[in-house]
Amino acid sequence: MSNEHPNHGSLREHTSRTGDVRRNLTANSAVTKRLAGIAIISTLFYGIIAWLSWRFELDSAGVDRPIVLVLILFAAAFIAYVFASLTIMRGPANSHTLKLIMGAAVIFRVVMLFSLPIQEVDLYRYLWDGAVGAEGVSPFTFSPEDVRNAVESPTENAELARLVALLHREPPLAEILDHVHFPELPTIYPPTSQAVFAAVSLLTPNSASLLTRVLIIKAVLIAFDLATLILVIQILRLCKRPVALCISYAWCPLIMKEVANSGHLDAIAVFLTTLAVYMFARSLQAPRGHASRLGKAAAAFVLALGVGAKLYPVVLVPLFATMVYRRDGMRAVLMPAILFAATATVLLIPLSHNRNPDADPSRGVVTFLQRWEMNDFLFALVNENLKPEAGQPPHDLAWYSVMPESFRTTIIENVASRMNVPVEQAPYLITRFVTGLIFLLISFSIAWKAANPADQTCDPISVLGASVFLTLAWFWLLCPTQNPWYWTWTLPFLPFAKSRVWLAMSGLVLVYYLRFWLGYHFPTTAVLGSRYTGTAFFDSVVTWIEFAPWFGCLIAVHLYRRWRLNAATASNESGHV
Repeated sequence: MSNEHPNHGSLREHTSRTGDVRRNLTANSAVTKRLAGIAIISTLFYGIIAWLSWRFELDSAGVDRPIVLVLILFAAAFIAYVFASLTIMRGPANSHTLKLIMGAAVIFRVVMLFSLPIQEVDLYRYLWDGAVGAEGVSPFTFSPEDVRNAVESPTENAELARLVALLHREPPLAEILDHVHFPELPTIYPPTSQAVFAAVSLLTPNSASLLTRVLIIKAVLIAFDLATLILVIQILRLCKRPVALCISYAWCPLIMKEVANSGHLDAIAVFLTTLAVYMFARSLQAPRGHASRLGKAAAAFVLALGVGAKLYPVVLVPLFATMVYRRDGMRAVLMPAILFAATATVLLIPLSHNRNPDADPSRGVVTFLQRWEMNDFLFALVNENLKPEAGQPPHDLAWYSVMPESFRTTIIENVASRMNVPVEQAPYLITRFVTGLIFLLISFSIAWKAANPADQTCDPISVLGASVFLTLAWFWLLCPTQNPWYWTWTLPFLPFAKSRVWLAMSGLVLVYYLRFWLGYHFPTTAVLGSRYTGTAFFDSVVTWIEFAPWFGCLIAVHLYRRWRLNAATASNESGHV
C-alpha cells in the first residue's frame, strides 16, 4: 500500500508548471536584454551615419564624401539586425519585446530623419512636383527644364507663367528646381503619390527653408512607413504568428537608408500594398457572404490606389484573382476586378492624357520603361548577350557576353525591322520581353500554388503572405532597374519568406552605393588592373559579387530542401511497406 499523499502528484505537476513558467520568463528576459543591447548599438551606428551625412551636401566634391565609411556602418547595422532577427526566430518573446521593437524602430527613424539624403536626389523632384500640384498645375505637363527656360524667356502659356511666378514667390523652390534629377523629363510619379506631395506642399509654410521642406516630407514618408509596420503586426496576428517577427521590417537598415534618410516615395506605395493585403487577408477569414465580398472589393480598390502611387503593385493582381477564383468562383472575381480596373484607369489617365497639346505627359514614364537599367543581374545577363559588340569600346563590353555576334545581329535586325525601332534599342526591348515572360510564368505559378496548396491544412493568410513576398521579390530580381529602395516593396512580407537566404538581400543591395564611389575615384582609370573604369567596373564586376553568391545560396537551400523532402517521403513509404 502506498504511503504517498493523494495530493502529492498534483503538487509535483504544479511545481513543474511553475518551473516551466520561470524558465520561460527567464528566457523572455534574456531575449529582451539581448535586443535592448542590439538596439543601443544600432542607435549608435545610425547616429554616426546621420552625422556623416552632412558631408554629402549637394555642392560637396564626390571624392570627399565618406561613402565607404557609411557603407561599413550600414553593414555593421545590418549584422546587428540579423542577430536581432535570429534572436526573435529562436527565442520566446512577450509584450515587452514588442514594445522594445516598436520603440527602437521609432528611435532609429527619428535619428535618420535629421540626416541629409546620402547619394540621393529624388526627394527634390517630390518637393517640386508637390509645389506644382499645389499651385493647380499638373506636374505631368511641364518638365523642370521647361520652367527654367520660361524664367529666362517670357512665355505666353498661363500655367507656365504661374510656375515662374511661384519661383519668384518662394525662393527655396528655385534651389529645389536646380537639384531635380533628369530635368529634361516631366515627372514619372503617378497621381496618388502626387496627391501626397501636393498635400505636403500645402502644409509647408511658404517661408520654409529648403532643409525644413526636406525634413517635413521625410517625416510624412516615415509616418507611412510606421503605418506599414503596424499593418505587418496586424497581419501576423491574423495568422496567429509571433508578432515579434515584425522586427524583420521594423529594424531593417535598408528602411532607415531609403525612407528615413533618403525619403523615397516607395513608402506610400508599400503602405497601400500592405493595407490591400491586410484587407484581402481579412476577407479570407470572413465567412462567405456580403462582408467577404465587400472586403475583397475594398482590397482591390486600395491596391489600385497603390498602383496610383507606384505602378509595381499591379503584379499582385493575378495572385489575388486566382485565390478568389479558387475559393469563391468566377462571379466573385468580377466586382473586385471591375473596381480595380476602373480605379487604376482613372488614376493613370494623367500619365497619358494632357490638356496641353504640346506636352507629352507619358514621356518620363516611357523613357524610364525603355531605357533605365541599373544594378541589374539577371536582366543584364540577357541584355549584354544581345547587344552587338561592334562599335562598343572594349571597356564597355561585359566579360560574360559570350553569344556569337552573327546570332545577335540576326535577332536584333529582325526585331528592329518588325517593331520599327532603332537597332540600338532592340536588345533592351527584347530583354524586357524575355524577362517579362519569365516573370509572368513565375507569378502565375506562385498564384496557382497559393490557390491550390499542396498542404490543405496550411493557413491561407500565411500562404498569401509568402506568395506576395515571392511575387514581389522575383519581379524585382528580373527588373532592369534594381534600385535598393525597390527592394523595400518586399520587406513587409519578409516574415513569411520560407528561406533565411532572403534576409541577406536587404544588406547586399546596399552595395549599389559603391557605384558612386567608383565613379568618383576612377572616372577614367581602370580599376584593379581590369579593363573597366569606375562605373563600368561596378556594372560588370561588382554586381556579380553582389548577386551571384546569393543566388548560389538560394539554389543550394532549395535543392537541399527538395532532397530532404524526397528522403522523408521515401522513408515514410518504406515504413508503410
